[in-house]
Amino acid sequence: MKEGRVAALDLGRALAIVGVVAVHLSFQFPHLPHGVAMLARMGQYGVQLFFVISAITIFMTLEAESARCTGAPHVTLRFYTKRFFRIAPMYYAAIAVYGFISYGAAQSGYERAWVLGTHGATDILLNVLFLHALSPTAINNVVPGGWSIGVEMLFYLIAPLLFFVAMNRMRLLIATVLLLALSVVALSNSGCHDGFVCHVNNNSFGYFWPPVQAPCFIVGMWAWYAFRSHLTGTAAISRRTACLLLVLASGLSLVTAALGVWLAKAHELAPVFAACSAVAFLLLVCSRSGACGGKRTASESGGMLIRRCTDALGRESYGIYLWHFVCVYGTLHFFEGVFGRSGRDTSVVLFVATVLGVLVASYGFSRISERVIQNRATRLSRSLLAHLDARFHRKAHGE
Repeated sequence: MKEGRVAALDLGRALAIVGVVAVHLSFQFPHLPHGVAMLARMGQYGVQLFFVISAITIFMTLEAESARCTGAPHVTLRFYTKRFFRIAPMYYAAIAVYGFISYGAAQSGYERAWVLGTHGATDILLNVLFLHALSPTAINNVVPGGWSIGVEMLFYLIAPLLFFVAMNRMRLLIATVLLLALSVVALSNSGCHDGFVCHVNNNSFGYFWPPVQAPCFIVGMWAWYAFRSHLTGTAAISRRTACLLLVLASGLSLVTAALGVWLAKAHELAPVFAACSAVAFLLLVCSRSGACGGKRTASESGGMLIRRCTDALGRESYGIYLWHFVCVYGTLHFFEGVFGRSGRDTSVVLFVATVLGVLVASYGFSRISERVIQNRATRLSRSLLAHLDARFHRKAHGE
């Protein structure tokens, strides 16, 4: 099993990116049937699915690294190096691309092409340093959707510490309680009034920022420690348990919908329920033969095309996430009138076709940026890691 390429996780990434694209396109179709619109807007919780998968992958990686490295400093430096070169090069390219698009839109006077909120040089610097999740003006105004990258990078910062501290269940429980307590305190001091009565608006800074989203990573962390054998395919899930997981995933999704996009009663709680639903979904996927270990069997050949599509979307999910906003704004620019005039049935067909078109186009952009940017960054990362390994091995052998 190649590191980070657990098939169940790639399927989860594929579902997450389809959901994110769907929710961002849904607002362009004012005549979608209510049920379809609500289902599409549940796609915003694809981000929480990404967070859960990220936490699982992080702890899987750290565990593998600790078995081959010389100690905690070695593991930590390897982790930071790999994560930086995986995230930063493409994100820096996105800062430049979206800045250029917005500058061109401002100069042309075409207001609807303005894809970013108001921001300044300090906000750009915070994005470069991956501290933008802490600033209301920087968190989502330099790169569309950049808030999730900022939250994730902050979790990367503390992930090795959590890994080495939480080496048993009791320490893990203590770390969980402390992190949740910090989130509650931070939220109560900013987004809550009159005790713990919170009024966090959807897609606001209070919703985006780390104290609301951090519990999703904690859920993912527990999922790895509790279900690692199932997630990696070394332990089977019974049919009865699979049925239970289906009920659990569905129930938690309904709670998420009620708290978030449907009744909109508690946007500050919806992410953690979405994260729990994500874990149940991933385990449900793992209940299928061969879904986690990555091995294909002859009985699965009928769904090979779908499997290849989901694998491709999962592998390129980060690039698709960064570049799909270009495609979303492109469709708005060229088809705004068509979308607005279409009836209910026509809107559904156009919506599905547009989602597929944006996925294909942004997948193409992702592949190009991978070849132009990411492959070079990966080669540089491998070179640095080789020097790092050599240094620590010499130190370990007293050379």
